[in-house]
Order: sequence, then C-alpha cells, then structure tokens
Amino acid sequence: MAKYLTAALLLAIGIALSGFFISQGFVLGKAADRTVTVKGLAERVVKADEGIWRIYFTYASDELTELYQGVATSQQAIRDFLLKGGFAATEITDQPVSVNDNQGNYYSSNENAKRFSAEGGVTVRTENVDQVNAAVQQTGQLVQQGVLIRQSDVLFNFTQLNDIKPDMLNEATANATEAATTFAQNSQSQLGQILTANQGLFTISDATSGATHGADMMKKVRVVTTVQYYLQ
Repeated sequence: MAKYLTAALLLAIGIALSGFFISQGFVLGKAADRTVTVKGLAERVVKADEGIWRIYFTYASDELTELYQGVATSQQAIRDFLLKGGFAATEITDQPVSVNDNQGNYYSSNENAKRFSAEGGVTVRTENVDQVNAAVQQTGQLVQQGVLIRQSDVLFNFTQLNDIKPDMLNEATANATEAATTFAQNSQSQLGQILTANQGLFTISDATSGATHGADMMKKVRVVTTVQYYLQ
C-alpha cells in the first residue's frame, strides 16, 4: 500500500512540476513576443575619387585610305587635348573603331552621304576628378580642330566605401537604438537586448539628381539598418 502511495505522490509532484515549467514557458514565450523593430539611417555626402570620361567621334570619307587617316588624326587630336589637360598617358586608352559601308546599307536613304563612315573613341580614367571636370568644359577646342564629337560621357565614382562603412554602420545602429528607446519609454517598457539585426545595403547615388551612375562629383552614401529589440 505504501508503495502505491509513494508512486502516486511522485506522479502528482511530477505533474505539478511539469505544469509549473509549462506555465513558465508560456510566460517566457510571452515576454519574447514583446519586441520592437526599428530602422536606423545613416547618410553621408562624399566627393568622388574616380572619373571616367569617354569621348566618341565620327569620321566619313569616300576613300578607305583617307578614312583611316582621318580616324587616326581624330584620335591623336583627342589624346593631345587630354595630355595638354594634364592627364597621364597611362590614363588614356583608345576605343575600338567601327567602319560602316553606307552604300552597302540598303536601308540608308541619304544618297549624298560619304560611302564610308567610322566611329571611334578615347577614354580617360583618373583619380583626379577635378581635372576631368575642368577639361570637360574645354571640349569645344576639339570641335575647333575639326574633330566631330558624336558623344561625350562623364561618370564619377566613389570607390572608398570600405573606409567609411564602420562609422556609418555605428551611426545607423545608434539611430535605431535611439528610436527603440523612445518607443520603449512611450510604452512604459525598458529596452532589452538585440534579438535580430540586419545591416541593409549601402547605396551610392548622385547627391543632386539621385542617379545611381551619374556625372555628379558629389555622391550620397546611404545605409539603413533594421534592428529588433526585446522589451522588458
């Protein structure tokens, strides 16, 4: 009889303890549900550290020999212009030249056009962005020399993102913490530990136009972090 009483007593104690732990599990689970998710923003305006300038030209002639000579003359004129502007020879490269036989183009309706036309270009890539910005303003000198400029594209890049990443992430996280603290105070809670954190992507755009790839020397670097905190 005593044996059965002991077993029943142990069973009752086990049930009671399991009920206690289960109830505590619900309490802890409920506490874990008390969280707040906030976003932290960090922005900086920085100056580009790389400039890429592509100058495209055209030349037309009825004779291939003259065409090739005209293309070479145009390329050299652009290179001399860039060298005079202070760019190093190692920063300048010629683009491939394409030649079109206009008489072989059955869709062409301009009978007065030269038989052959060529398109080429010269690219300068440099860290001296101010030099690029100044030289672009003097492109008219090439036109005065007889170079037919078809297109002139300037692109400025910021390549030193890794140098500012840590500070910007700290700033974004601090902003997120400030927002979460304000929320906790308004909800009569205390801010707990971080549950999850998402760094987010860094974006670089023109400071004025917002274009992702543009001709603005000043760039806006932006990152948004998402942080989830416990509330106590």
